[in-house]
Amino acid sequence: MNPARLARFHDCPRYFICPLCHAELNLAGTSLRCPNRHTFDIAKQGYVNLAPAAKQSQFYSKESFANRGRILNAGYYSHIASAVLAAVRTHCPANPRPAVLDAGCGEGFYARAVQQANPQADVLAFDISKDSVQQAAREDTSLAVRWFVGNLADLPLRDAAVDCILDVFSPVHYGEFGRVLRPGGIVVKVVPGAQHDEQLRELASAHLRHTDYSNEQMVDQFARHFDVLDTRLVSQTFVMPPDDVRAFAHMTPLLFNVDIDALDLGQIHELTVEAQVLVGRSRADSTCAQQHGVAHVVAHDGEVEA
Repeated sequence: MNPARLARFHDCPRYFICPLCHAELNLAGTSLRCPNRHTFDIAKQGYVNLAPAAKQSQFYSKESFANRGRILNAGYYSHIASAVLAAVRTHCPANPRPAVLDAGCGEGFYARAVQQANPQADVLAFDISKDSVQQAAREDTSLAVRWFVGNLADLPLRDAAVDCILDVFSPVHYGEFGRVLRPGGIVVKVVPGAQHDEQLRELASAHLRHTDYSNEQMVDQFARHFDVLDTRLVSQTFVMPPDDVRAFAHMTPLLFNVDIDALDLGQIHELTVEAQVLVGRSRADSTCAQQHGVAHVVAHDGEVEA
C-alpha cells in the first residue's frame, strides 16, 4: 500500500477508539488494532471501516453518489461550500492544529474543501455508506483526510477529540456531537432553505406528502443544543442543462420516494440551491451523559434527521 495512504493514520490514538470495546486504536501495519486485538484493515483507497456491521440505505448507492459528485463538481453547491469555509475560518477555536470532523461526509466534497483551505488542520470524515467513503478516499489527492465508515449513533472517536463538526445536509446526533466536541467547540450545520429544489418540488407536487418546506424545526432543535453564534442564508438559482437536471433529480432526497421517470423533467431549465448555515458553540453542560437522546426532525419528504 502507498505509505502516504497509511501516514494519515499514524497518530490514530489521538482520535480513534475501537467501535467494539471503545479501547484506544493504534496503527499496526496496514490495520488499526486495539489492545483487545479487534482489527480493522485500511483499504487500498485509504479509508478504514469502523462500522463493519452497518447497512446503508437503498437510496445511497454508487449511482446516487456518482450523481452527487457530478452536481457538486459542476459548481452548483460552491456558494454553500464557501459559506461553510467562512464559518470554519471565523468561528473554529484557535488551535495550531484544529481537528475538524465531517459527519455524514458523503462523497467527501466538503471535507476535501476544508482540508485544502486549512492544510494545517486534521480533517476526519465519515459516512455510514461504505460506497461513499470509498469514493471520497479514492478522490482525495491530498492523501490527508482521515476517511472512515462510522456509525453516527456511536462514533468511534475519543471524548473531546475535535474542535469543529460539519453537518451538511446530514442527520445529527446531538448526544454524540456533545461527547466528541472539545469545550468551546463548534458545529457548522447546513440545512435546506425554504426555496431549495423549489422547481422540482413544484413539478413533483402531486407525488409529495408536503408541497412546501420549512426548516424551522431543525433550526429550533439546533438552538436548544448549542449557543448559536451565526446564521446565514445562501441561495443561488442556476440554469441547468437537461443532463444535470436529471442527475440532480436522482440525487436529491426530495424525490427518493418518487418515480422520477413519471416526471417531465424537460420542464425544468433552472434550479434553486438554497441553504441556511448555522454555527453553534457547545455549552459547558453539553455532555454525553445529558444528551443520549436522538432528535428526529423531518428534513425533506422521505428524509429524517436523527
